[in-house]
Amino acid sequence: MIETHVVNALLRPEIKAQSLFKVVTFLNGLVAPSFLFCAGFALAITFRRKWNDYTRFRKPLWRYIFRLLFILVVGYSLHLPYFSLTRLQTVTDLQLWISFFQVDILQTIAVTLLLLVLFAVATRRESIFIYAASFISMCIIFTAPVIRMMDYSMFPVWFRSYLTPLYKSQFPLFPWSAFLIAGTIAGYGFLKLKERGVERRFVDNILLLAVAAIVIALFAEFVPITIYPDHNFWRASPEFFFVRLGLVLLAMAAVWLYEQKRIVRSTSIFALFGQESLLVYVVHLLIVYGYTYEWSFIRYFGPELNYYQCFVLFICLAAGMYLMAFGWHWLKGWNKKVAKIVEVAVLTGIVIAFILKTT
Repeated sequence: MIETHVVNALLRPEIKAQSLFKVVTFLNGLVAPSFLFCAGFALAITFRRKWNDYTRFRKPLWRYIFRLLFILVVGYSLHLPYFSLTRLQTVTDLQLWISFFQVDILQTIAVTLLLLVLFAVATRRESIFIYAASFISMCIIFTAPVIRMMDYSMFPVWFRSYLTPLYKSQFPLFPWSAFLIAGTIAGYGFLKLKERGVERRFVDNILLLAVAAIVIALFAEFVPITIYPDHNFWRASPEFFFVRLGLVLLAMAAVWLYEQKRIVRSTSIFALFGQESLLVYVVHLLIVYGYTYEWSFIRYFGPELNYYQCFVLFICLAAGMYLMAFGWHWLKGWNKKVAKIVEVAVLTGIVIAFILKTT
């Protein structure tokens, strides 16, 4: 994720025009599906632990919903045209509002998780939820090419952005939410077999399923028949979806095998980044792009770097994000009350600055 943003923001345009960059772009394009898949997998873990609490409207449900709303607010705040409530009230340019309401990955995660939680509460049975979620994901995958291209001009701009990329959205719900749902389904399968002590069987099946998904999807692409008008493999086609999902499943199996073979059983770098993913995501974006802030990589360096320079900058930024995540994780483990005070103080300071700033 960090490497993708560094390269996309800072690599020189003439290098991006070369064939190698297409390969890099394809590989980097697996980051977002993996991020969504992991978010769905995490939901499965939460459901297995707190299903009764959620379906009976206990406190953990409301705490989780509040967290999702917080993620949604953070996602939109990263696209504020100005970091000033006073200036924001004077914005009349429609393009600025379209940019603000564009759907990024945080909005897709928050909204999809919220809908899945509400759906779980409505179904109340885990088996029904999983079968229904599987059906819904298939509907999303196979209708995405049509849904994304429909005319939504009669709807509010904030709503259209969830359905089509035509309003600057990077991650509309169709088909991106299906990666998250796939993660939830895979998470359920893994946890059920893990409880029986045979999770290796799940990983073996995942490897076969991943290879089958990739092979069948590529075969379907070369069959000279399509049901979609203006078919494009690279634009939300079901074939491209299953190729990426297959590669994500292969990566998941590889990470599991790595974790099983680790000799030192301290906290894994994968686990640490996963547990502090929201913090790392937001901070590294502000460093790379800046958005409403004055200093950032893209303003300081510009798109003037080569691969080697981007790689060095990526390593430095990743190391910095690891140290930040490690420090914050340690603080929460050392004293949750102190960590909470720090968290509230920082968020309060940001809100006050946003309200009081006039320029």
